[in-house]
Amino acid sequence: MTDPNLKIARITQPFLFQNNFILTDLPVRDLLKLKENAKPESGKRGHALFRQGAFPTGAYWLLSGKVKIFQETPDGQRQTLYIYSNGDLIGHRQLIAEEVHPVSAVLLEDATIRFIPGDTFRELLNTSPFFARNMLTALAREFTVWMNRMTIFIQFSVRHRLILALLILHEQYRHSGTPGGVVTITRSELAEYVGASLETVVRTLNTLKSINLVHINGRRILLPNVAGLMDILEGEGV
Repeated sequence: MTDPNLKIARITQPFLFQNNFILTDLPVRDLLKLKENAKPESGKRGHALFRQGAFPTGAYWLLSGKVKIFQETPDGQRQTLYIYSNGDLIGHRQLIAEEVHPVSAVLLEDATIRFIPGDTFRELLNTSPFFARNMLTALAREFTVWMNRMTIFIQFSVRHRLILALLILHEQYRHSGTPGGVVTITRSELAEYVGASLETVVRTLNTLKSINLVHINGRRILLPNVAGLMDILEGEGV
């Protein structure tokens, strides 16, 4: 019998950056430089790390918590493009390219981060072959993840995207220490992540709830039958 954890990892891995190795797989001297110049800071849910259109002044190492990045149209509509979790690096691409942020980054829940000043980041990039190698590997992987996400949005239904989003979040929350089957996110935030209207997402959640695949308690979405969700995706083609 296939291990369910291996099965869900196979389904979700193509859509996760998993870039925490950038800052952990380094020589001691590089880690010391990071820790000396990037002190831990706590932030509350809703706090903005940076805003769309702002010029980057550094990168963010997410030690614990969740951060969403989203684009906002002039009329206020939002599309959440990715949700980061423990260990991820955020805001590094624009720092390297010296371009303004095309997205905003906001804490989805209380979090602890290290802000890495731009000078420290660039010094590591220029002097540490280990850090430079890790960055190249991560950027190549991130490109693949963006392509996979684009394919999902073009080819698959809202139900498929919603179930996949729940499974991705399930994995991120589980690896962050949350009990398995528990995802904390509002339905509005989930709709922005799925790329569908709130009404459509609520209706689809209610359908999944009617067949006991989803339970909802405030911001907590409970997934009592993850295997059942995976079966639907495999039936439609992941």
